[in-house]
Amino acid sequence: MTMKKYILAVFSLLFISHQSYAEPAVTDSFTFKGHKITLTQNQQKCQLEVSSSDQKKLHPLALTAPCYFLRNGDSDPQSYRYPDVNVEAAFIVLGNPVSADEREIWNLSSDIQCGTQGQGLLFDGVRFSVSQKTLNRILICKDKGSDEKNYRFLCN
Repeated sequence: MTMKKYILAVFSLLFISHQSYAEPAVTDSFTFKGHKITLTQNQQKCQLEVSSSDQKKLHPLALTAPCYFLRNGDSDPQSYRYPDVNVEAAFIVLGNPVSADEREIWNLSSDIQCGTQGQGLLFDGVRFSVSQKTLNRILICKDKGSDEKNYRFLCN
């Protein structure tokens, strides 16, 4: 093997191993009723991690990274309660970031995180689950919250 091929092989192995073992990047987090809720991204996919003192559960999301919890300004994530469907708290995770063209069309500044899809995180008082439904073709922004009807939709 020539020196050039050897060096190329070593760099290829380093590149492959670096991608395979990359740590997921945390994009957002908060604590709710003693549970640490964390959003991570790994290779353009979003994942939700729910940790408590005795367990840790991972939920893959149907959203393209980066993902964020919807909030009203800098406060805790916005949530709604729906006792009729056994949901103590419903949160929305936004994903599928808007493109540069969409930013221009909607006149969005570059410092605001917005997406075109949302998925629900539901808490029934004991366990967390991820909604089967998603909000599609919708403009939602991290610090702008969302209408209550979108939370209700994700709970049904």
